[in-house]
Amino acid sequence: MRQLVVVIGVVLLVSTALSVNPGFRTAISAKGFDYICQVGVPILEKYLSTLSIPPISGSASSPIGSIDYSLSNIQLSSLTIPSASIKPDKTLIISASGISMHVHADWHYRMKDWPHISDHGSCDVSVSSVSLQVSVNLGADSKGHPTVSAASCNVDIGHLSIDFHGGASWLYNLFSSYIADDLKGSLSDQVCKATKQEIDTAGNAALESIEVEVKLPDHLTEIDFALLKAPTCATTYLETDHKGEFFLISHPVEAPFSPPPLPSVGSDAKMMNIWLTDYIANTAGLVYLTAGVLKYNITPDMVPPGIPFHLNTSSFKAIIPQLYQKFPNMPMVLGLAATKPPTLVVNPSTANFTIPGQVTVFVINQNKTAEVAFVL
Repeated sequence: MRQLVVVIGVVLLVSTALSVNPGFRTAISAKGFDYICQVGVPILEKYLSTLSIPPISGSASSPIGSIDYSLSNIQLSSLTIPSASIKPDKTLIISASGISMHVHADWHYRMKDWPHISDHGSCDVSVSSVSLQVSVNLGADSKGHPTVSAASCNVDIGHLSIDFHGGASWLYNLFSSYIADDLKGSLSDQVCKATKQEIDTAGNAALESIEVEVKLPDHLTEIDFALLKAPTCATTYLETDHKGEFFLISHPVEAPFSPPPLPSVGSDAKMMNIWLTDYIANTAGLVYLTAGVLKYNITPDMVPPGIPFHLNTSSFKAIIPQLYQKFPNMPMVLGLAATKPPTLVVNPSTANFTIPGQVTVFVINQNKTAEVAFVL
């Protein structure tokens, strides 16, 4: 279940209760959850196979009288889930049906009345036609991590049989059905208890470990993927809103502008939709300008040999004679630099990208020093 929660959590991260527009939005449709379920069932089977089931105790009536019994060291030896589904409906509902499993455990019983006969041994429990439904609330913590909490859990066991070993097992197997009927309820309660605890503890621990601020390989910037609010569970989709903003690692400052509004999520046949705003690119432009990296020098050795034009004042003799007169036959360097943050404006039919900047023309003196000739 931990891995399944992480898968769902990685898909949710791609919304804190602030009334702001998101930098980007995702929506997973019912078709998308069907796919998640396909890849998630093996994970769910693996989780349930390792689920730690606490000892079970109870009382039952039998042909030899009323007894107190207990099962300990309960271990799942096999588990099969033929059908499962994940559906959003105010909460995230995880359902599985037709589950069959085999359990091995140690047993002990003691008669309530004198002479208080007791015995112990091991047993194998076969369980089939089991249905499981867990309702999970989705939220967001103060740092924008997704959170989960088990709202409800229901386990219904269709059939349960017990085969006792050790002690006078030949006798107990004659009335094992008395204990089996009582054990159904106890086992259902313990499975739900363990499942809810796993979601509330291990599930949240796994989600909290997911980085919502991802540092980029340039070691200068990071992207904030934090949730802006709790995910929205509608009847046909699950929607998440994310910050989607670039920051300078050494000096993180909020951008002086806001994301544009995004369209409402509608019904769609696609598994998943992602809406990206130009806010992401524009915050990146602001951050990289602040970091001083939006500049580039073109040097003479960068010009391909086959091009007749060279970065030398001689090539500009006819166009700018004054340049050649002042700096005869000297190599040149073109310094490109942004003067304002680049801007991207995206409309339904067009996208415009603008980089305000300047070109500084340098000449290289004989002493290898650069001198500004002019600025465009």
